[in-house]
Amino acid sequence: MAAMNRPAPGFGKPGSIDPKVLFKLPLAMQAEGIRLLFEMGLTASQVKKCIGLSAGTIDLILQKAKPFTRGGDVNIVAEGM
Repeated sequence: MAAMNRPAPGFGKPGSIDPKVLFKLPLAMQAEGIRLLFEMGLTASQVKKCIGLSAGTIDLILQKAKPFTRGGDVNIVAEGM
């Protein structure tokens, strides 16, 4: 019951990315979660500890997965339009 009283880490904080949930998502979304951890200012060793993967596995996920986009989304600046 005590665990239910514990507040969630909150959006935009490293603890808000739960590895158990992250790895149930499609590969592109897993990579976005990892990228978010880096954007939050974590070092590579902190990201490894947070999600429980080796640096090599993290690199493979980031290399294989293109950034996540919803169907029909167009980034005018990135696409040069």
